[in-house]
This record gives sequence, C-alpha cells and structure tokens, in this order.
Amino acid sequence: MKDQNAIDGKESKEDKWTRAHALFLESLYKADHELRGCSHNQKCYHELLEIRDEVIEHVRKIPNPHSAAGKFRGADPVKSINGISVVLLGGALGKHYMEDWSEEHLNEWKEYSK
Repeated sequence: MKDQNAIDGKESKEDKWTRAHALFLESLYKADHELRGCSHNQKCYHELLEIRDEVIEHVRKIPNPHSAAGKFRGADPVKSINGISVVLLGGALGKHYMEDWSEEHLNEWKEYSK
C-alpha cells in the first residue's frame, strides 16, 4: 500500500501507536517474494508461513500501552475487596488496610487469597 497523506502532529500517543501497530501488521501480511523464493529453495516455505502466522497472531493481541486506564489490560475489572484492589492488599500495607474491616470483608479476603 502506498503512503497517501501526511498526518498532522496533533495526535495522541494512543493514536500513533495504533497506526504503527497497523503498519507493522501490514508489513507482516505483505508478501516478500525474494524471501519466499529463498524458502522454496531451502525447502522450508510452509514452515516460514507457519511462523509468519504465529507472529501475526501474537502481534494482533499486543495491547496498546497508551490506551486510557481500564482499556490496556482488557475488559476485566480489577478485583477489589472493601474498595481496595487485591494487588494493594497483597503488598506490605495489606494488613494496615484491613485493620477496621468487618468479618465479612476479612472472610472475603481469606477466600480470595487461597
């Protein structure tokens, strides 16, 4: 595909990353006839395309690190107990956060940490 228009410089990092991701995928989809010719000569054409397909699948799944909070790691919400994420609760201050918890919240944490 030919580059058609220049982009103005007023884009977010997320937009630039998304565009770069699409261009990289396009480079993987685009046939390289010389490379494929070499793979035929070396009797590994099917293996080359197998690797290409795996790389394409991997690249397709890479999340945009510049996406807004909550979008980067997918749609799964953060697990929290009594309004505090389990990541924080598992850290050094976890016991501090739990000092005034009800028995119900303490039991929920015990159940989660098993």
